[in-house]
This record gives sequence, C-alpha cells and structure tokens, in this order.
Amino acid sequence: MIRQPADQSGASTLRLSTFVGMRYNTETISDVGAVTSPPYDVMDRSMIESLLNGNPRNIVRLILPRMVADPMAGEDPYRRAAKLLAHWRAERVLVTDDSPALYVYAYGDAAHQIRGLVGALELRDYADRVVLPHEDVIDGIVSDRLAMLAAQDANLEPIMLVYDGHGELTDILDRVSARPPLADVTAPDQTFHRLWALTASADLRSVADHLERRQALIADGHHRYAAYLRNRDLHRGAGGRQGPWDKGLALLIDQTACPLQVGAIHRSISDLSIAQLKSVAEQVDSLEVGPLAGLQGSSPQPSTRRGSLVVTDGTVQSTLALAVADSEILSDTQVLHERVIPALGIPEDRLNYHHSVDQALRAASQQAGVAVLLKPAATADVMRVAQAGLMMPRKSTSFGPKPRMGLIMRHYDDC
Repeated sequence: MIRQPADQSGASTLRLSTFVGMRYNTETISDVGAVTSPPYDVMDRSMIESLLNGNPRNIVRLILPRMVADPMAGEDPYRRAAKLLAHWRAERVLVTDDSPALYVYAYGDAAHQIRGLVGALELRDYADRVVLPHEDVIDGIVSDRLAMLAAQDANLEPIMLVYDGHGELTDILDRVSARPPLADVTAPDQTFHRLWALTASADLRSVADHLERRQALIADGHHRYAAYLRNRDLHRGAGGRQGPWDKGLALLIDQTACPLQVGAIHRSISDLSIAQLKSVAEQVDSLEVGPLAGLQGSSPQPSTRRGSLVVTDGTVQSTLALAVADSEILSDTQVLHERVIPALGIPEDRLNYHHSVDQALRAASQQAGVAVLLKPAATADVMRVAQAGLMMPRKSTSFGPKPRMGLIMRHYDDC
C-alpha cells in the first residue's frame, strides 16, 4: 500500500467551474448515440472495431487513435487524431455552445439511473486531500492519456467523481432537468443519456457554496486525472502561466442521491498454465491453494469468500485464498498484486485487465494463459482506503454505470 503525503496546503475547496461545452452537431449527426462510446478502458478490440465500423465519426477515432488503422504509415496516431479533431470542428461536425455552463447529465436504464454535474474541475495535487485517489496507476497508461491530451488540447472524456452531498443539490437538479434537454440520446446498449445546461447565477453560487470544504473520490479516471496533473505541470514548467490546463473535465455525482455500483475488474495472465500457477502459489506463505475442479460446462464465477481468487483456463479452475482474518484484507486485488504476482514474477506486459468474466476468459484462451476472477470491493472499503490516504492496487474497482464518451467535451480553444 502507498500512503499519500499529509495535507500541507490548508486549502480544501472542491471547485467545479462552468465551461463552454463542445458537442456533436445534431444537424450533421442524426444519431448522436451512434458516435458515442463507453470509456476507453472498458472496451475490448471487438467492441472498438464494431464502433469504428458502425460510424466513421465515432468518438473512438479520437480517444483511441492507436487502435485505428493508419492510412499513412508511420504517422503519429495522436497527431493524426488531433488533425481529425480540428477537421471535425472546422466542418462543424463538432460545435460549441453559446455560453459557459455547468451541465446536468442524467443517464442509465430502467433499473438504474444516475444524475450528476459535469464541469471543469480545478486540479488539485493529491496532497491537498480534495480529489482523493484510491488506486495506483500504470505509468504507460498515464503516458498514453497524456499524449492524447497534449496533442489535442481537449478533454474528450470526463473523469467520474463521487462525494457525499446529502442530496442537497437535488432541488436545483430537478428544476434544471424539468426543462427540455440539450441532448437526448439512446446509445446502442439502450441506455439513455440526457444533458441540460445550468447557467443561472444563483444556482451556480449555490453549487459553489455546497462544494466548499468537500472531498471527492475518483471513482473512474485515475489515469486521466494523473494525465491532467502531468499536463498542467508541463505547461507550468514551460511558462508558469495559468490556463485551461489547470482544470479538467469531470462528472461529479452525489453518492447519497445516486449511489453507484462497484464492480470487479478481472485479470488474465498470458503464457501461464494452471499447473504452473498452483506450483508457485503453494510456496507462498499463508496462501491456501484449492484443488483443481472441472467446470463441466458451467460458467466460472468469482469466489464469495473475501480474499479468495478463482483462477481458470476455461476448462478447470482452482482457488487461491489468503489465510488471514477478513478484517485484514482490503480487496481481492490486494491478495493478487501483493502476494501472488510477486511470487510468480509476472511482468506487467503479461497482465491484462477486463471488465467482464467473458472478456477475461476469452483473453486467457487467446493468450495461452489463465483468467483470475475477482469480486468487487465494498464501497465502504474504497472510501475507507481513500480517506486514510492509502492506495489499492491498480484497477481494483469499476464504478458504474459509466457515462458515455462524446456527449459533452471541453476544448482549450473555447476556454
């Protein structure tokens, strides 16, 4: 576990500012749902290819340019995406709103609806204890997001923050969302996504006062927030002046009013057999290794026991469990990354992350490896870790449902 430095700043204001939103032009794009996408890190290759093939103007071309075939061999994918973004703005595929606003964003389905505020979040160092991380990050992914941000000078993907607001903004959000929305989109997964502008001065003051002295947890977007900070520091180092890089696009959700669900992020490890894994794991102190069991056509599922991992190659499975009290285990990922991975000596490039069991099993099969199935951490445990200044291992949680990318964006030139 990594402990963050204690707050030395004395300032703890959470600030969410208005911005001029950039959105798809409904006069050019008849079905905005078809050009949006899930967040970049929950999509596998088949989903990405489906979106790319479904509409040539899908936002995936901008947020995952390295996954798009390069028509000019050797062209930097981030510069290519930046040129495409500029072209789309010039051709009014993407347009900007007339005035700055906070945006009320409601989304979900019949079973679960979420509503929050999208704004330009004032970036704060982790030591300030205003924006709280709870997971470590992978440097290569941060560098990837930074390359995209630096090339495009735009926030195309809001990070997702949660906080305890006691529902105090509900009346304002109700009043704003009673109006006809700026955007009313049905995504290919049949979720709805609606957007309204919040511009009234009194309401904006109420929001600012409400956020005074609050903390927000990064629910989704640790790598993007780290990229925000690095981009800010690069600009400050180059000239020291303030600018649009001092803020980043964020969706802020009151966990009291709209509780998010926490899902697991499973792993696959390439070029590893069950027998090899069991042999090494048996040598790890306090780790219990279960017997092999055939699946017999049943779908493997995570263990219900805390601190117990299910490992499978899709044909047989076993369990790895840490033999300590439940109270000592923060998450299954802690067991995996602090005990099992070091014992196996697995390098990062053989470890992959998946938001569904099916994705993990498919990757394990394709890469002659195993899937490690995890169960989600409890929300209370995540909050406890963050507020204590601790870090869970990278990719420990998947808060959801997640917003759709491409509905509302922020370009530095419009700030």
